[in-house]
Amino acid sequence: MTPAALRRKVARVGPVLVAVPALVLAGCTSLPTSGPVVEGSGADQGATRRASDIDARPPLSGASRTEVVAGFLDAMTAWPVQTSVAKEYLTEEAAAGWDPEQETIIYSDSLPVQESAGTVSVRLTAADRLDAVGAWRGAMGTDELTVDFRVSIEDGQYRIADPPDALVVPAGWFRQRHRQVSLYYFDPIAQILVPEPVFVPEGDQLATSLVSALLAGPPPRARGVVRSFLPSGLTVGLSVPVSDAGVADIALVGEPQAITAQQAELMLAQLAWTLRQDPSVTALRVSIDGTDLPLPGGVSQYSVEAAAVLGPAGPGGGRTLFGVSQGRLVAGSGDGDLAPVTGVFGDEGAGLGSVAVTLDNQRAAAVDLGGRRVRLARVQQSASEPAAQTLLSGGNYTRPTFDHADRLWVLERRPGGAVVWLYDEQDDDVVRAVRVPGITGTRARGLVVSRDGTRLVGIVRTPEGGDQVVGARVLIGGRGQVQRVRRPFVVREAEDSHITDLAWNGPIRLGLLTATAPDSLYEVDVVAADGATVGVDVLSTIVTGKVRGLAATPVEDAPMLAVYADQYVDVVRQERHPVEPEGLTQLDYAG
Repeated sequence: MTPAALRRKVARVGPVLVAVPALVLAGCTSLPTSGPVVEGSGADQGATRRASDIDARPPLSGASRTEVVAGFLDAMTAWPVQTSVAKEYLTEEAAAGWDPEQETIIYSDSLPVQESAGTVSVRLTAADRLDAVGAWRGAMGTDELTVDFRVSIEDGQYRIADPPDALVVPAGWFRQRHRQVSLYYFDPIAQILVPEPVFVPEGDQLATSLVSALLAGPPPRARGVVRSFLPSGLTVGLSVPVSDAGVADIALVGEPQAITAQQAELMLAQLAWTLRQDPSVTALRVSIDGTDLPLPGGVSQYSVEAAAVLGPAGPGGGRTLFGVSQGRLVAGSGDGDLAPVTGVFGDEGAGLGSVAVTLDNQRAAAVDLGGRRVRLARVQQSASEPAAQTLLSGGNYTRPTFDHADRLWVLERRPGGAVVWLYDEQDDDVVRAVRVPGITGTRARGLVVSRDGTRLVGIVRTPEGGDQVVGARVLIGGRGQVQRVRRPFVVREAEDSHITDLAWNGPIRLGLLTATAPDSLYEVDVVAADGATVGVDVLSTIVTGKVRGLAATPVEDAPMLAVYADQYVDVVRQERHPVEPEGLTQLDYAG
């Protein structure tokens, strides 16, 4: 069933009115916000204590200014989360106004504190930020790495009068206790779910953290890019308990408001895709202010697999491989058996250099050998469209890329700076240049678009000669047309080595192929698409030989492949698939 068909089915159910009470959710990801640290003895703490628990220690009487500041910083690493002890290091007025949930600062190390005229300064050697929802915001500037604490006397004791509205924690502590997950929202026209990566605490409350973060709404950098069908003002009751059978009971509270059956099903899709990241959850039930949210089909619980049709990988099976061999478009199922397609791009003498195929496997965009022309044609023979349509010519074009709506993106390399072209049949069927900050006008060398169409990522050659990976978010209008692209952010800092290929390897991960020793030794790295460098599990492996490129896809469990002229190899499992005949120049999944 297509996303549009699903929405029509939902609409036919008719409106459902649900009373929804309301509360403002602050912070929402339950990131740690607590006190001075002591490993708990656990003697009389009860059966719920765990070895990983860390107790907060209150300030000692007569502590110096520097001891108070050091104790306050230690206090924020208490686990599980609590803030009451950390507030004991603050003046009464400061404690009442302190809001550590505004952001999180993750530092690698700090220098000895310095004291001057009632102010204690802590110099961080390097640090990164998360926003209030837990989304990565990147590295702090050099001028931001010194954190000043004004310390005054209250009731005969030194106390901090102006703490930063942030949780400040060491990177090692953060890595052990947090993981990056996706919160799922929709694109502006509710065609596809869009993952927004955030960090949440590990542990028994993962389901609660996921739902609370989702209810907070999109992270600041994603606002306007995605939309949520969860009404604003809702919050989780006490928690989201998960039964032994894997059913998560989500009891929401908030202000009364009407929810249609269509909105209810889209809400359930967001919750299901977000909660499926908790391995203990297999299904969910939702109530709002005590009223059960009706489930489609009259079922008693909603499976986390129920909204697969709306998933971020887009429509289609996603496992068919397409490539270029001896200048012809070939296709196969992934067992090494590739054969020319029946359309014009499969003809002898087609002269192709690189291709991209739509997610329904119906059409292909191809760049000719030499990169001077971009054409569009049916993958299989078609009496109604027997010839290829020329979209661009006369430039130096890189491999094209499609999103789920069949919007085609093409990067043209020019001496004066790159140009990004967009072809969208729904937008007057024309090819137009789109300004992509960070890529347009640079020495960009490659470009990929996410399946949901909201992310562009490119490889850019820096003035120093290394390669940097740059990302940017795409704003899509209410009719599905691309409006503009927002300012860029760095996915991977520039390095001396050259990146020869990149591909999506999951909804929020990118595979990068770097030439360590060209034609003989390459490194494959999997990195976070938002640029996060702390708390992210990444793959890094070495492949040998003359690697032509990577084949990867956001489809779950699909392997990432290193592509050679005569074979392709599963990067993780090291399974090899010989290709006959030889001469493979490119291979990739649809998209």
